[in-house]
Amino acid sequence: MARVHLPHEILSPAELSAARVDGDLARVGRGAYAPADALETPAVRAASLRGLLGERLVAIGVSAAWVHGASGAPPAVHHVQRGAHGVGRPVSRGIRFRDTPIDEDDTILLGGVRVATPARTLVELARESSDPLSADCARRLATPALIGEALAWLVAHRRFPGRQPAMAFLAGLTDARSASPADQDDVTR
Repeated sequence: MARVHLPHEILSPAELSAARVDGDLARVGRGAYAPADALETPAVRAASLRGLLGERLVAIGVSAAWVHGASGAPPAVHHVQRGAHGVGRPVSRGIRFRDTPIDEDDTILLGGVRVATPARTLVELARESSDPLSADCARRLATPALIGEALAWLVAHRRFPGRQPAMAFLAGLTDARSASPADQDDVTR
């Protein structure tokens, strides 16, 4: 994985900006930089959130969708959730914080930070599908296998808030994906 540089870790913001202008570094996310020739992989995107998440917060929802590649740009407001270990509420306008702890089984370690698994991310996006950004990210992230995993997760977690609307949204994604090519217009085949 390419090294992701955050301001004040090794280099100052001015030095990072100069390296970007010189073409040595490229911006990843809002305030992180990676080598200009590095691929923007999920691990690199996750590492760019290291200053925001630390060791105790987990990227969820549209933030996790961006990390997993379902969005080309990071969200204006990052969605984070408390990890299994307690943490004080982060104070920032750029963060939407959920205080309920997320189960360790629903997270993966990418780039040194915790991110919701793709299936749990799809569940979160489906739950918030009334938001156009969340619905769009869910459609981009969804594969038949991932939709199945997300539905199985919802079946196993019967007390999850927003469970029924999320299941209905995921069922709609399944129906849309199973539409036969004969049902499509000639110009889309």
